Parts: sequence; C-alpha cells; structure tokens
Amino acid sequence: MSNQAKTKFACQICETRSQLADAISAELKAAAQVYHLANHWRSAHETRELSNFQAEDLNKASLDQFAADSAKEADWFTQYQEAIETHRLASETSKQAREQYHARLKAYTDTRIAKGCGC
Repeated sequence: MSNQAKTKFACQICETRSQLADAISAELKAAAQVYHLANHWRSAHETRELSNFQAEDLNKASLDQFAADSAKEADWFTQYQEAIETHRLASETSKQAREQYHARLKAYTDTRIAKGCGC
C-alpha cells in the first residue's frame, strides 16, 4: 500500500469499487512483471545454452563462462517464480475485492422496492 493518504468515501459501494480497481491494477502489474521476467529468463537460458555448447571444448574460460551463465539463468528463473507467486496473491486479492464489492452492491440493491408492486 502506498504512503499516499487514502480517499475517504461516504458510500461503501464507491469505497469497495475503488478497492476493486486498485486490486485489479495490482494484478495487472503483477502479470506484466511475470511476462517481463519470463523474457529475461528466456534470454539467460538461451545464453546458457550457447555457453554450454562452447564449453564442449573443455577450456577453463568456457567452463567458467558456462558456470556464470548457469548462475544468471538460475537467478532469473527464481525471480520469475517469485513473480508468479506475487501474481497469484494479487489475483486472490482481486477476487476477494470483487466479492466484497458485489456483496455490498447486493446489500444495497436488495433494499429497493419496485414502485407500484403492492409490497
């Protein structure tokens, strides 16, 4: 949550609608991060594959490069996996925000009585 002061809403529906919009925004940002890190991992993986091929000469420098590239690829993969978990949590928050919004909206609309229905 940011350090900015949150807007105070007089209406619970407007408040939960705002929370839902924030949750969806966070979910989309998390999805973009997954995509971004997947691309980094893929590039690192391809670099590792190339250095693996070059390390077939069993030269110390090429073996050291393969080890370094393997470590970079592993680091990007770890970050990618962490981003997937962050997205999963953001998705759950988004689902909960939607449920709360619909519950509050239903509570409000359930108080309506049709005009002329004789109720």
